Amino acid sequence: MKAVISTVSQASVDVRDESGEVRRVGEVSGPALLALIGSGKDDDADAWETMVRKIAELRLFPASGEPWGGQRDLSVEEVGGSVLVVSQFTLMGKTKRGRRPSWSEATPGPAAEPVIESIVQGLRDRGIHVETGEFGADMQVSSVNEGPYTVLVEC
Repeated sequence: MKAVISTVSQASVDVRDESGEVRRVGEVSGPALLALIGSGKDDDADAWETMVRKIAELRLFPASGEPWGGQRDLSVEEVGGSVLVVSQFTLMGKTKRGRRPSWSEATPGPAAEPVIESIVQGLRDRGIHVETGEFGADMQVSSVNEGPYTVLVEC
């Protein structure tokens, strides 16, 4: 399992439906995190729990009054922030050989969706406000990164 996590002042995800209409399905404002998460077919059964803990507890925010370039001492949980979770199977793409990524390491959609839902519910169970994208949809993700501060988490 992999996640790209960014501190954001705002982030949103829109989906275009079959009629071509675009609708907003998730939106957060700072302090917040944008978490793009990919599930791997060989992930440990409890990898989602580790991902929940990492997203909730990683010290990605500056202490109150500190500039964004200062020391990162607080987690999203500690600052009362929000998380926008977007499923992103493409994070599991292998690019070592050739010019076309291989998706063979990604968990197939029907098995990946409950993993992403478990992460969302795990964050909510910790009292964190969570918004989401729409699993399997063609999404338009927008964000205003703060810092910018972005980390790669692997579980």
